[in-house]
Amino acid sequence: MCASHLLNRWLHGASNTGEQEMVQVSLEQIQPFSLNPRVTRNPGYDALKASILARGLDNPPVLTRRPGDEKYMLASGRNTHLAILNELWQETQDERYHRVCWPFRPWPETLSPQQGEVQCLIGHLAESDLHNGLMFIERAEGILHLRDLYLEAGIECPTQLALAEQLTRDGYPVSQSQISRMLQTVDWLLPCIPNALYGGLTRKVIDRLLALRSAAEQVWVKLMPLERQPEFADLFSTALATFNGEPEAVVPQLVQDELLGEMSCRSGISWNTLLAELTDGQSKRQVLLGPPVEKVLWPPPPEVEKAPLPEPEPPTEPAAPDEPKPSPLVHTAQSLFACWGLDACIQPDDSAPAGFTLAPCHDFPHPAARRCYQVLAALNGDTSTPMPALELLLSPDYDNAQIQQLMQLISLCRQRRLREVRHDALS
Repeated sequence: MCASHLLNRWLHGASNTGEQEMVQVSLEQIQPFSLNPRVTRNPGYDALKASILARGLDNPPVLTRRPGDEKYMLASGRNTHLAILNELWQETQDERYHRVCWPFRPWPETLSPQQGEVQCLIGHLAESDLHNGLMFIERAEGILHLRDLYLEAGIECPTQLALAEQLTRDGYPVSQSQISRMLQTVDWLLPCIPNALYGGLTRKVIDRLLALRSAAEQVWVKLMPLERQPEFADLFSTALATFNGEPEAVVPQLVQDELLGEMSCRSGISWNTLLAELTDGQSKRQVLLGPPVEKVLWPPPPEVEKAPLPEPEPPTEPAAPDEPKPSPLVHTAQSLFACWGLDACIQPDDSAPAGFTLAPCHDFPHPAARRCYQVLAALNGDTSTPMPALELLLSPDYDNAQIQQLMQLISLCRQRRLREVRHDALS
């Protein structure tokens, strides 16, 4: 985003006299902006505090004052600076942190209180985007506050597109698709996983959760009678709420498993049938729209070369009514082996313990491929390679909730290892 389009037009524009008015104000006379979109600690707080402690406040934020207010307020962001000054004043009693000369811009007479609030909030959002950007959930709630302020100011934004266009005209460009995801995040995810969202849940995971909800709701609507379709919102909330903790615990695959389990429990439809319907819907969507483009924020660690994935087959005519669908067990096993070029080893066999058999294989392209083969063999009853952990997961002594907790713990440990690998590679 271009800074010239983001900064608040009336708070940062040139004054009529060509000079910036300055006021000397103590900290007690300044209040933070009540609609400040940042509600979590600024990640750059400590570095900024060290800088102000060493150098003082080089570039004080702009102040303004609402009509009728006794106290000043920050006009366009940098609430962190105000918090640090208060903290340093309490710690040092140094007067240079207590009384500061601030740039001041009077509240324009041409703006209504609501229009002024809109401009202040846009200024805070823009400033945060330019310095230690906001979390996605903070930005989303800021946009929703702007929508409400527009309504109070008599500016109609009846659609997401109208809101996007109004924000762009006011100097804060946001696309309609971004606004759509923000609204969905606040409506669908925030009531269930507030701790994870405010803990820094990434945009990539948020997008996958939103896509999962949409796809799963389509399955529910397809399979359930009309009078039971509204139940989906509650069952999704129930499934997702179990992941309200650290952001690393929100693993989309585990959320999908929990959601399918909840759908199966309430509908009486088997878990495998629901998975097949969900996978089929996601595959059709990918055929139409293509795979999602993922932004690489840092280089991944070097990986061993794997065999290329097989080319996707062109869409075929729907299977005849009497033709059985491929087993999810077989499909999943073949998908696991495909990256090693060994998917031909998997052969459907309903009489086998896992629903498929494994052709003998002695030439593996990588040790990980051998371990994967051993796991699938163990699922089919092969005890030549002891796997107590797998036996534990398959044991009837543990209920589904305990197994989900174990899988979640394994996923968290794996992510911890991957972070260490990335750190070592970058170091």
